[in-house]
Amino acid sequence: MTPHHVILVPGFFGFGKFGEISYFHGVREALGDAFARLGVTARITEVSTLPTASIRHRAARVLETLAEVVEREPGPVHLVGHSTGGLDARLAIAPTASLPTPVKFTAYDRVRSIVTVCCPHFGTPIATYFTGAFGRWLLRTGASYLAFMLDRGRIPLKLLLRLGYWIVRLRDPWRKRRGTFDQLYEKLLDDLSEERRSELIEFLRAISADQSLLFQLTPAACDLLNACTAEPQLRYGSVIACARRPTFRSLMRSMLDLYTQLVHPAYWFLYRLAASPESRLIPEPAGAQRDKLLALRSELPTARDSDGIVPVHSQIWGSVLYFARADHLDVVGQYGEHSADDWTGDWIPSYSEFDRTQFLELWAAVAAFIAGAGDTEERREQRQDTARTASDLPGMHRP
Repeated sequence: MTPHHVILVPGFFGFGKFGEISYFHGVREALGDAFARLGVTARITEVSTLPTASIRHRAARVLETLAEVVEREPGPVHLVGHSTGGLDARLAIAPTASLPTPVKFTAYDRVRSIVTVCCPHFGTPIATYFTGAFGRWLLRTGASYLAFMLDRGRIPLKLLLRLGYWIVRLRDPWRKRRGTFDQLYEKLLDDLSEERRSELIEFLRAISADQSLLFQLTPAACDLLNACTAEPQLRYGSVIACARRPTFRSLMRSMLDLYTQLVHPAYWFLYRLAASPESRLIPEPAGAQRDKLLALRSELPTARDSDGIVPVHSQIWGSVLYFARADHLDVVGQYGEHSADDWTGDWIPSYSEFDRTQFLELWAAVAAFIAGAGDTEERREQRQDTARTASDLPGMHRP
């Protein structure tokens, strides 16, 4: 049986694996099991991307991975991009795109579908904030400082990390709860070997040196990307996530854990940024997409709804495959799973109640879309979605 090839593309701040922490935690296994139930043989590959470099450079990495996969074995290829990885995938397979790579790719007919997960197709207002003077300074300074500490303060840093960990443990001496701090320490920082330290330093220095991606994720920049990128004749599907809005009650709930106590206010701030007036410039779903959203949920998302990072309306591109009550990182396995076999931290404490059952349903829907043949309904949604990209901003319609 000819295998299907699935290429996973990480998003903003993307990485493959740090220590025992994976970007796509459990996704490979969930997809593999779903394909097996469908009787489909699948090979799954992850792209090694650049954390905050421009979409053009990140798309070049995707194209290089595509070329390697196509050369290695026959069979249809499918791209699955989370967050900015969806934009990387779209640009990589645009025949007219000029990318900074010596690789010449011509097997566009092998690429059958693109699935985007929480992707900012029409941008996010959060990017607009972080392209300001303070936002750029904050990101650059924070990454540079952490890289310096890892590079120069080796022994003191290890002592500080161990001390910090035990201070956190004093809040829960009997280890009744294992949170995100536990995952970060036990799966990455406890054994800060030379190899792990070098990987972290390289990652942080890449963030400090190149933040081009931030500018390209603003709604205005994505509007230009959508206008200039030719759409190949293949199938598009999107996974949508809408996180729970932060409230005073969720803020009180966050006081139970040190990590959530520190990070939930940041989530509140980011959610408010994503719901800023700029989000209203993002077009609403087309007819068939709106019907699918209503079928999956009892009410339509508003312009202020988001996954904590990307407005819901910005995530829709082609057929709507799944509508999750989740935040931006829940959908790639960072939702705080606690089972006998494995556990992870909940990196964005949104309290959206996303769980393993929904996680498996989500990736089963992605596998079914990849394995199936395009039908009339999907083609109609794709045409209507293309019409969304052709619309100017409100009040500025073309003649």
